[in-house]
Parts: sequence; structure tokens; C-alpha cells
Amino acid sequence: MEVLDKAKEIKEWIVELRRDFHMYPEPSFEEIRTSSIVEKKLEEMNIEVKRIGKTGIIGILNGGKPGKVIGLRADMDALSVYEETGLPFASKNEGFMHACGHDSHISMLLGAAKILSDMKDKISGTVKFIFQPAEEAAGGAKAMISGGALENPKLDMIYGIHIASAVETGKVVAQEGQFMASGDEWKLVIKGKSCHGSSPWEGHDVMVCTAAVINGLQTIVSRVNDVRNPIVINIGTANGGERFNVVPGEMTLTGMNRTFTEYAREMMPKWMEKVIKSTCETYDCTYELEYKLGFEVTINDPKITEFVKKSVRKVVGESNVLGAEKGMGSEDFSEYLKLVPGMIMMLGTRNEEKNCVFPQHSNHYLIDEDSLPIGTSCYVQVALDYLSK
Repeated sequence: MEVLDKAKEIKEWIVELRRDFHMYPEPSFEEIRTSSIVEKKLEEMNIEVKRIGKTGIIGILNGGKPGKVIGLRADMDALSVYEETGLPFASKNEGFMHACGHDSHISMLLGAAKILSDMKDKISGTVKFIFQPAEEAAGGAKAMISGGALENPKLDMIYGIHIASAVETGKVVAQEGQFMASGDEWKLVIKGKSCHGSSPWEGHDVMVCTAAVINGLQTIVSRVNDVRNPIVINIGTANGGERFNVVPGEMTLTGMNRTFTEYAREMMPKWMEKVIKSTCETYDCTYELEYKLGFEVTINDPKITEFVKKSVRKVVGESNVLGAEKGMGSEDFSEYLKLVPGMIMMLGTRNEEKNCVFPQHSNHYLIDEDSLPIGTSCYVQVALDYLSK
């Protein structure tokens, strides 16, 4: 509770930072303003700063004595979403929004850096603050790793926090093993033959073909895949057509597939192509399918997860540390976990009285800012406990 008290003392500072980041969201690998502010704040705390991973920032805090090295990670990028919250600090960058809470992650980790820097003489070991770009693009963690984020000094453990809209403020979710699904991106272009809308028989109607493809892809989920190993085939965009009285000649779909098994991950593009090919042949259309492997399955280390549970109970209490079923969301924190023991935890921000009930990636997404000092405290407590072992 001593750590939580320290975080509450700087709550106003953390909230002010979060609202500023929220007003100026930046897309993946374009977090120029955001990373500059992070760099400035860390330097004000006399924390060594390195720039890596295009727009990534590493802060290195050496304690008063040598010891182990822990990494604390926050992601910085925003989503291409039009904000409709009506907040006085709503996005000023039209078409972009911090709709997944990364503004909160940055602010909480800066709060942790502020607290830990004030007590560095009492710390044995090193804390690396990892401010990562481009989590939403599934490339930020790889860029940070190739830039040396896990080396010089080499990490012994890594810990991350992601806010969760479905979990009540004051509660956290810490679960070992498979925690989040893989996520692979795809783009499908279907080509037909355009013609006058009054004479569809003179063309090849790509719109009707696309509708059949969309329906057919969902039968993979319900009729081809073994439902005991869940998959998701999500179609996020469908764009095409030029005019209300023209049969369109081209449609473009984009989406992301998710799973927990290597078998399903390997088979999904093959299953998709089978459906797409046969459907396009039926409607005399052609197609081009691009498939890009992205997020790995996020697997929390069992020993580290148990350690984190014990640590964060000091902040939120015994009954507020929850387990959970694995979720179909994806996180490129998985890239770090392939190389360093660690885990990522969910922090509750749901508060019905404050209307903080909308899911992440919604353009109405709101968070309960009372969760911010809790997240900051969890970062600090885990670091202190790990380095004191």
C-alpha cells in the first residue's frame, strides 16, 4: 500500500500526461510527438535514454547496487478510428484515436519511472523502461528487439500491463500459459467485370461474388475447423464500387485471423483459398490473396506469473487478482516472451457509473482514470519485489 500511496500522490500528473497523449494519437511507427515527450520526461528524471526501433524509447535506471535486470513495457501507437467520445481532451488528430488504451500504458509507465527514479539508491539492479511503437501493426516489438531492447544490459525478466475494458477498476487478471491468440493479417482483391447497373448479365458482378465469399469464409469457422480449438476469421473492411448505377468490377477485403494452434494457423490460408477460388470460379471472377503472419500466441511464463500475482496482491488485495480463460485478442508482447521469461497482465478500467463500459477499439471507448495509479503501482511493486529477490 506504500507504493500505491506514492502513485496516488502523483495521480494528477499521470492523468494530465494521459489526456495529453490522448489528444494527439499517432499511428504505428509515427509516434514522433509521443516519443519526444517520453524522452524529455525520462531525462528530467535523470534516467539514461536510448532511441531504437524507429520511434521507440528505452530508459535505463541503474540502482545503487548491482543486481538483476527487469524490463517494464508500454506501447505507444494509436488506431485509425474516428473518436466519438465527446471528451474535452478528445483526439485532435482526425481519424486516429487511442481506442485501445496505449495512452494509459505510456502514462502509467512514466509514473512508475518517476517513483522508481526517486528511490534508485535503494534498488539493487536495473530497471529498463521499454516504450514500444507499433504494437497495433505487429512490428513494434520486433523492431525493439532487433534494436537491442533486450540487451546491454540483458533482461532477466519482462513485465507488461494492458488495460482491460471488461474488468472492473481495482481488479487485475494474471493468467499463466496461453493467454492471447496469434493474429495474422490478410488482404483479398476480387476482380470481375463492371457494366451498366441495368444490364448485370453483361458483366461479372464482383459485389455478389464478394457477398458469397464473406459467407463462405465463416463456414470455415463453423464447419471446417475443430471447434475445440477456436479460430476467428474477421473481415474488417470491404471496399469497392464507383457509383449507384454501376455493377462494380473490383472489391477489396482486409481482415485478421486468430488461433492458438500452429495447425490452424498453417491451415487457415489454405482453407480460405479453397473457398475463395471455388466461389470466384462460380461467379466468373478472379482474385489475389495476400497473407501476412503477424502476432505469435502470447504465452505467460508460469513461474513469473505466480511471482507477479504475489506482488500485485500487495497493491490490489488478495481477492482482486483474477484468473481468466485465454482470449482471442493478440499482442506482440509475445515476441519478447519467446526470448525472455515474463508475462503480461490485464488491468481493469471498467466503471459503469462513469459510463466506462465500451469495448476497446470502439470509437466511444472510455477508461476510468482511477485505474492509472493502480497500474503505476503494479509496475513499481513488481520491479521492487523482483530486484530484491
